[in-house]
Amino acid sequence: MPLTTIDSFNKPVHQLHHQVVRDLAWCCFSAPMMRELPGSNATIFPLNNDQLWPWLSALDQQPDALLAHISAVKSTRLGIYYETLWHFYFSQHPEWELLQHNLQVERNGITLGAFDFLCRRNSEYWHIETAVKFYLCNATSAEDARNWHHWIGPASHDRLDVKLARMHQHQLPLHQTMEARTQLQILYPEAGEWKTGLCVQGYLFSPAFADYSPEFSNSNHGKGYWWRLQDFLQYQSKHNEMEWMILERHQWLAPVQISDDERVKSADSLAQLEQQVGEMKRPLLLAALKKNNSADNYWQEEWRAFVVPDHWPDKNII
Repeated sequence: MPLTTIDSFNKPVHQLHHQVVRDLAWCCFSAPMMRELPGSNATIFPLNNDQLWPWLSALDQQPDALLAHISAVKSTRLGIYYETLWHFYFSQHPEWELLQHNLQVERNGITLGAFDFLCRRNSEYWHIETAVKFYLCNATSAEDARNWHHWIGPASHDRLDVKLARMHQHQLPLHQTMEARTQLQILYPEAGEWKTGLCVQGYLFSPAFADYSPEFSNSNHGKGYWWRLQDFLQYQSKHNEMEWMILERHQWLAPVQISDDERVKSADSLAQLEQQVGEMKRPLLLAALKKNNSADNYWQEEWRAFVVPDHWPDKNII
């Protein structure tokens, strides 16, 4: 049986009508990619909080503030969209007070880094780093797959081990540098200490139909599969009863949910698969869909998979 993409996201997301609210709910409830980062004392986010659902449900009824918050950011990058969702959460949720976003730390005019978020919750002061990532495993066994360097971005531009090393060595300890301590003391002299939070979410894709996970990963992280193009075309020819759609980048977070009309349009886009992946060498993320037989009559994502060029991964990866 295929892996579901929503094992770690068991809230009734289909009850939310707006895509941006579903994506915010995904940020709040989707399991973190890693259960811990060895050598770091960072608290892993998101924190369990069942009180979030009433807040999200109310937001779905009146989403104007969230829609305005999103539209004010002009970037189309998925990472910026994800960060903007967390920005809204920390600035609007009553449990949190957003103090700073992307506050830069400099040494002699050279930027050492920037804090993603500085927040206060009750009497606690937090430095929180966020990232959304999608990695494919190029290992051939579950044992090899435990090694972080076997988890590679779909375009072969980054790796899990490189990202986590930068988080551990550079981003999370930023508030401990002399320059940052001085800056924070001036801005927030009442803060006795700064707690560190790490929020890395996303999906990890195993070779179809394996079930691999890297060491120290959360057992409930988002999951999927990947195929090289020719392998996927062969699979599709033998399972032509399955319904697929190509997910655009803004659809990569929460499990997709579309109407019948949207399904017809997405079916036409599948004709581009061979050209975009085979000729343009562009990895594509697909969702396997299932018709919901409720009165709302919509299609829901059951699981997801990347289709990559036949010679993936790029040998020039970091």
